[in-house]
Amino acid sequence: MTAAVPAGVGPRGPAPGRAGLLSRRLASTTAGHYVIWAVALLVLVGPVLAVAAAALWSTPLYESGGHLTLDNFRDLLGDPTWWRAVGNSFVFATISTLSSVTLGVVAAVLLTRTNLPFRRLLTGVFVLPVLLPGLVLVVGWMATWAPSGYVTSWLELNTVLTFPIDLYSLGGMALVATSVAAPTVFLLCRTTVLSIDSSLEDAARSAGAGPVRALLSVTVPLLRPAITNSTLLVFAVVFEVLGLPLILGFSKNITLVSTYLYDHWINGTSAEQGVVAAGALFLLAFVSALLVVRNRVVGDTGRFATVMGKSSAKRLVDLGPWRWPLAALAAGVLVVLVVVPLVGVVASSLTSIFSPLISPWSVLTSDNFEAVLDNPVWMDSVVNSLLIATVGGLVATVVIALLSLVAHRSEFRMRGSLQQAMLWPRMMPGLVCGMAFFWAFVLLDPTDTLRGSLWGLGLAFAVRSLAVGYSAFYPALAAIGRDLDLAARVSGAGWWRSMISISLRLSIPAMATCFVLLFVSMLNDSDPAVFLVTDETPVMGLTMLQLAATSTGGAVAAFGVIQMLLTVAVLALGRLFLGKRIHA
Repeated sequence: MTAAVPAGVGPRGPAPGRAGLLSRRLASTTAGHYVIWAVALLVLVGPVLAVAAAALWSTPLYESGGHLTLDNFRDLLGDPTWWRAVGNSFVFATISTLSSVTLGVVAAVLLTRTNLPFRRLLTGVFVLPVLLPGLVLVVGWMATWAPSGYVTSWLELNTVLTFPIDLYSLGGMALVATSVAAPTVFLLCRTTVLSIDSSLEDAARSAGAGPVRALLSVTVPLLRPAITNSTLLVFAVVFEVLGLPLILGFSKNITLVSTYLYDHWINGTSAEQGVVAAGALFLLAFVSALLVVRNRVVGDTGRFATVMGKSSAKRLVDLGPWRWPLAALAAGVLVVLVVVPLVGVVASSLTSIFSPLISPWSVLTSDNFEAVLDNPVWMDSVVNSLLIATVGGLVATVVIALLSLVAHRSEFRMRGSLQQAMLWPRMMPGLVCGMAFFWAFVLLDPTDTLRGSLWGLGLAFAVRSLAVGYSAFYPALAAIGRDLDLAARVSGAGWWRSMISISLRLSIPAMATCFVLLFVSMLNDSDPAVFLVTDETPVMGLTMLQLAATSTGGAVAAFGVIQMLLTVAVLALGRLFLGKRIHA
């Protein structure tokens, strides 16, 4: 019995020529590929064109009349407040990036390559902010380390020590940003540290270098690609962040680019919306340029390759008598940056007054949680966020799977642009994403059916988080051998049938991981909702952001604890059912 084998598939078949490749491509391409490609580009890239239209139009797009103009850009560039915001953003992002990269790289080396005591415990505490809503940690910092915070006041009353940094300043904001961003740098660098062959350090030691010198002269230089990527990525993310500067910079009138756009949208007139769109384009161009530079600045990464065909066992560097002092220093830093703020937000939620002048045990109460549960707007925001995260996460997971199949398992000629489009939302700041969908809905949906609904919010949140889910799903899809697809095709299955019955079914665990990550990301997102939320569609992230920016009461802390518990519960369930650790 024989089977026909296409030319070039067998071990002795000739390599397919240009005509053969075109024939294969057409055979595996259907109308569905073109439809998916067109809709994906329309949804992922198209809304940005609406922001450009709003920036170049003399009146808001929902009003009649108007004409092309550059006045919005002239007004933006002529506003001294804008340039002050740009300068503050550069200072804030620079300080945050330098401190985050320094702390993250040192932690990656110490907690991965040395015999530091309690390494696993310290690692778990250090990465905790990555798994929790960022606003919860900010509220905890306000409750403990602010000038009137519990720990700051206690130190002033009972010791000669004072907290050296004013939390409501660029330096204080950068310190809070470091507690959130440094764990991300740690995770990015830790992977590289684990992949470095210990024999390279052994070679340095055989040449006379001590253990610490070998670590610093061999391992640390090999981290250059990871450090460069981390630096540019953190700078881009911190430059466009909204929640932290809105909460801490509001009282001292410290304006950043993100808060400038937020304030002029919320409190400005309709005539200023074009100026906000022009500022959003600047923010998008700057962040996108940084991420493009990140991909090019490292150069030839082959120079840093250390994983060869033969590897040796990993050996920890002995710190000698310094191991315990360094462990104590690491524990102290984590207590200040992570433990105290988290304890502070929980304590604030459980007390009527959180002050060192009064024993917390004498003012324990559940009133703060009851206030949240009795407030219909706050509870609606929780319910709406759960609906968006559940339904939106499921739909986005299926969409990511289909897009990945077309982009990576087909011969579709435009698949490369689809791969880039799925990563495009990674470059798009949350504010720009929300504004893009606002103006897109204005142009394409005059009835406001989508703009004022949870479906519109869910679409914006899903696009915002698409790159996160895609990054979790694609590696598992790439691990499935193409020979399984070919076997189904030889047996008579069409491209779609072979993909759905084989590749998609084998990727179900990866789809589950993708859903969990999307759920957590969409549950706690807030930036896109600034431009899309209505009185009828509050969401948890934006509600928490607005409360934290205007109040420091126990009810805000209680809302933050509820948000944190929901996130932890979803991550715990994901780890339980998937049988592995999920990194947000």
